[in-house]
Amino acid sequence: MPHRFHTTSTNLLAEDSASPELKDLTLTDRSLKALLLDFNLAVEASFIAGGMEAMNAWCTPAGVERMKAKYAGWRQQQVAALKLVRCDFLSFDLSPDEQRAQVFTYEKWCFVYEDGREVPTSGSVDGYDIHLTADGWRVDSVTFYAPNAEPK
Repeated sequence: MPHRFHTTSTNLLAEDSASPELKDLTLTDRSLKALLLDFNLAVEASFIAGGMEAMNAWCTPAGVERMKAKYAGWRQQQVAALKLVRCDFLSFDLSPDEQRAQVFTYEKWCFVYEDGREVPTSGSVDGYDIHLTADGWRVDSVTFYAPNAEPK
């Protein structure tokens, strides 16, 4: 039967989760989920810390620089804090060499502005490019598909 949709690594896991051959894929799934939860909580904590310097534990060096730029943009918009409301892991797909993964989540955030207003996002799918490094999986880039919650 022809596949209508692209078969991702997550699809393979769901189709045959009892297979011993998929043990490594199951461990990768758990590792990626843990990484993204920790990453998003670190983004939230970056506003308390005053910057993205602590993101080294979850990002590639290029990823840290990208997050520093995102943080600077948020601060320029007078965002004082970000609050993670929801983060659901949707799927991942490994590159053929298993050194990179594309990961998708559904996320909701609340933007807290310097004047005290809290503006929630309606939620969106976010895409992550994740690389396997000597220290484990690390976020290289993230695409936020929802626009920032703008002050009203």
